[in-house]
Amino acid sequence: MAKHTLKLDDDYDFVLIGISSHEKEYRICWALNNKFNFELKKIDSLEFKGKKQDTSSFFSLFKYENQEEFLEYFVLANLSENKSVEPQNYTLFKENDKQSQSNENEFLIPEYKQMNYFFVIKGEITANEVEETIRKIKEIDLVQTAVKIDIAQLKSKQNLIF
Repeated sequence: MAKHTLKLDDDYDFVLIGISSHEKEYRICWALNNKFNFELKKIDSLEFKGKKQDTSSFFSLFKYENQEEFLEYFVLANLSENKSVEPQNYTLFKENDKQSQSNENEFLIPEYKQMNYFFVIKGEITANEVEETIRKIKEIDLVQTAVKIDIAQLKSKQNLIF
């Protein structure tokens, strides 16, 4: 009997803009709301468990849906939220290394550690509109820089499927 395998391709049909800023995510979203007349609202955090992790990491996620233009906007933190602190076993001279590592924050996209947030646009948008969006984001005082990221070049692009 022949074996059949179903292979599904992930949909990476969205625009990814990296944002570098030292501000908290709620301040960045507030600034984006004011700049673009959005209503970004916090939704359930994105849960992700990497291959080398014992516990899941959670990444802040904000969403705004423009139903008139059929566009969805997301702001996603690149650094995970603080994990719950588990009791750690300490010896007299050294703490337990495995547990101290499990409480470290993780990056969603490790290739872009310098980016604090990702601005994701899902829907039909032209290249000119993307460039205009980047220009407007760069005008925000809280933002150090904003750049378009080529999703095809990312090794960890599967982390952006949500």
